[in-house]
Amino acid sequence: MSDPADNQRLIGDIVREGTIESVDLAKGTCRFKTGDIVTGDVPWLAARSGATKCWSPPSVGEQGLLICPEGDTERGIVLPGLFSNAHPSPSSEDVDLTEYADGARIGYDPTAHALTAILPSGATARIEADGGLSIKGPVSIEGKVTVTETIDAEGEITGNGIKLSKHHHDKVKTGTDESGDPV
Repeated sequence: MSDPADNQRLIGDIVREGTIESVDLAKGTCRFKTGDIVTGDVPWLAARSGATKCWSPPSVGEQGLLICPEGDTERGIVLPGLFSNAHPSPSSEDVDLTEYADGARIGYDPTAHALTAILPSGATARIEADGGLSIKGPVSIEGKVTVTETIDAEGEITGNGIKLSKHHHDKVKTGTDESGDPV
């Protein structure tokens, strides 16, 4: 019969808590510190790595677990993502949220039915869709709009209260004279 203390040590050797010591993005590995032990390069657990892939590398100082098959830390796999005082949760609300190091936040609030993407000052967003992009619903834009192709509208186009298809000009004359402003 085995000693319960031996079983406790074995369990403690299989799963260890600690922090990410360094990250090698090119190799997709990290070094993990648990107590006085720092592993060699070991992989971290990705959310997906098959036909659908997710790339979200851990950060130095991030807490996680080192899962060690047969207690061997050199064969370990890091499960990152434990919140800590150094890396707290980005929200306490019932929302799905990703927050990036520069402060960008992408989230969905199922209660409010609201999808948000908030980018820090100077950040850009790009959508490429060779097949087209469709937006259903009202659209509000604050800022300059630049278009490099034709604008086709089935409805009325209004600028400063003047309807494009129904506006008139004052001071209209025949010949080469210019008309006045739209009214």
